[in-house]
Parts: sequence; C-alpha cells; structure tokens
Amino acid sequence: MALTFTLSGLKDSDDVNRLTTALMELDGVDTVQVAREWLEVEGRVQPGRVVEVIERLGYSSKR
Repeated sequence: MALTFTLSGLKDSDDVNRLTTALMELDGVDTVQVAREWLEVEGRVQPGRVVEVIERLGYSSKR
C-alpha cells in the first residue's frame, strides 16, 4: 500500500536524505521516495508511524 504525504520544512538534500534514512528504518517499509515537497512510502506501515518520524525530525506533513 502506498502512502503519500505533502511535506514542508525540508530545505536541502541533507534533509531529504535524513528523512529517507529514518523512514527506511521503520518496520514494514519497503520503499521510500522523498522530495522537498512530497513523500511516498510503500509497504505495510501505519500512517501515524510515518507522521511521527516526520515530526520527530522537525518537519510537517499533510496526507
């Protein structure tokens, strides 16, 4: 199942890489595609877990 989010707060490729790495560590995540303004996660992961990671890193999102 693919989850798509609109992101804000990512400023550069370091932010994109940081978020990608953190999301790939979640159980159930198969693939992650992150850009500065959007995110798509494939796998069996709850949307709330994805939001927790996004917010923990200081970014915000909408689904």
